[in-house]
Formats: sequence, C-alpha cells, structure tokens
Amino acid sequence: MNKTSRWMMAGIAATALAVSAMATGASAADKQPPFVIGVSNDSVANPFRVQMINEIQYYASQHPELIKELIVLNAGEDTNKQISDVQDLISRGVDGIVLSPHSNTAFAGVLKDAKEYGIPVATYNNNITDGADLLVAQVNPPFRQWSVETTDWLAKAMNGKGNVIALRGIAGTPVDGDEWDGAQEVLAKYPDIKVICTEYANWDYGAAKTAVQNCLANHPEVNGILSVGDSMTWAAGEVLAAQGYDIGTIPMIGIGGGNGPMKWLAKNPNVKFYIIGDHTDVAVFGTINVINALTGKAGEKVEIPTKAITADTLKDFVQPDLPDNVWLVGTQLPAEELKKQATR
Repeated sequence: MNKTSRWMMAGIAATALAVSAMATGASAADKQPPFVIGVSNDSVANPFRVQMINEIQYYASQHPELIKELIVLNAGEDTNKQISDVQDLISRGVDGIVLSPHSNTAFAGVLKDAKEYGIPVATYNNNITDGADLLVAQVNPPFRQWSVETTDWLAKAMNGKGNVIALRGIAGTPVDGDEWDGAQEVLAKYPDIKVICTEYANWDYGAAKTAVQNCLANHPEVNGILSVGDSMTWAAGEVLAAQGYDIGTIPMIGIGGGNGPMKWLAKNPNVKFYIIGDHTDVAVFGTINVINALTGKAGEKVEIPTKAITADTLKDFVQPDLPDNVWLVGTQLPAEELKKQATR
C-alpha cells in the first residue's frame, strides 16, 4: 500500500471559506434531530481523503443526538457518478448533504433539486462556482494562496534560479487548478527558474515516486522540488537520496502535514523545506454547517487556523509513535482513532 498522500499561510491564520447562505427551503429548519446526513465524496483514492471521511464518521459517532445515520457515497473521481450520487441521496430522503465536488461547475442542476426538496447542502475541501448560491456553506481552504506562499519560499531558497520538478495533484480537480495557478503566479516573477518536468502524481507517495524517477531519468539536473503535496515531497526526497543527490542542497515544498513526511524530515534535518498544514477536519465543519441549517441556526464563518511546518516548528507536529498515513495539523480524531488508519 502506498505510504501516504494528501488531498490537500505562512506564519498567519488562514480562513477557510465557509460563507453561509441560509436559504435552503422553508422545510429545512423545521426538521428535528437526529438527522440522516448524506456524504457525497469525490474520492478515497488516498489516505488524506480517507481520513476526511473518518473525521465525519467519528463526529457522527460522538453526536448521536444530532446524526442518527450517515450515508457515505464515493464517486471515484467521476463527476457524472457524483451527480448521480447526489440525486440518489435526494431520492433516499436524507435531511442534509455534505459534498466534496470533483467539478466546480457541474452541480448547479442537482443542487437546485436539493434546495427544492428542502435539503441543505454544504461543500468541503473543494469548492463550486456554478450554483454556489444554492449552498448553505463552502468550507474550502485557500489552496491558491498556500501555493503562492510555498512557491515563493522555494524561489527565494533557490536564489531565483535553477531547475525544478513540479508535482501536481489530480488532473481536472478544482484544488489542483487552484494550487497550480498559485505556483504559476510566482514562477512568472522568476524567469530563471525552469520547470524541467511536470507530473500529475495525485498527491500520492507511490505515484510521485514513479513520477520523480521518470523525471530524473530524462532531466537529471534538479535544484528544487515544487510539490503541492507533502507526500509527494517525501517521495521526491527519498528518490533523490537513493540516487545519490545531496538532498541538503535541493529545497522542497509541500502542502499537507502528513505524519510520514514529517517523520522523514525529522530523520533528515539537513533538508530545507517549507510545508503548510492542510486540514482533514474541513469535512466536519461542512457537516456542522448543514446541521446548523437544519436546526435553524444562523451560519457562522468557520475559522480554520493553518500553520507552517518548518525546521523550527517540525517538533511541534511530528508524532513518531503514530502511523505515517495520518494527518496531524488539522484533525479532530484522537490518537486511538488515528492508529486505526493503515500504516506503511
């Protein structure tokens, strides 16, 4: 099994976008808990996304007075299937839906159906643009800004010149688009930094390892790793080290906060790195917004603090006794639940 992956602001707190629009239909706020909540998940292709689902399931187990049943459907990165999944949840008569969309433009029609049936919907992790007014909330970290922050650090660490390998997420997803836009915004200011190889590695350790091996076979001279996921950063570092590169001279970036990458960095203190912690508990905040809509509470902006993981702060986050495939910077899961997740 792959080691770990992420489906995932320097020195400051970032605000996850959770803008409520409490207009879900007259019947939504008339319902009484406990509720049946449907979850339409884009993918469980990597452990980060698995942990997001675990976050919701654990929250539901701790709040039976609010949630009597949780129905989780997985779309397998297929937009058409996910639209069908949402329609299925509506037909089952769920009270509310929590959605992590594969597309940010394809859900307006089905969201209109949900609203007509008085079913509040909130998104998490990925946002939508078409039909956003039909949602009660969007809980979406500022992925583009995070990528701007990390890429700017990388460019400066490279003194504004050199060759980089770029490792992207899942092609076609809103998150990958936002992260790559942020990286390009910075790279446009540094014409002497050349992207010698770009690979979609799905925020996944195993896919990134293969991608970096292929990149190095064709472009052996590399001065930096531009990764949007810290599991991919970890994979790149291991491949470089195995091939005899001096990893202390090749700065690396990522987004995530996975325990596996942090354990590797702790064992390699010569590596120069900058990582921004992503949150698996965004799924819980999306769920809370749906419950707030159902109970007639005014939605509140969800403040999710984000933290930079550097050589100075690494010790505050890494947990040597916990599995590699867990995320520690933004989780509500206790240690005993995290230990249940797959280890490498």
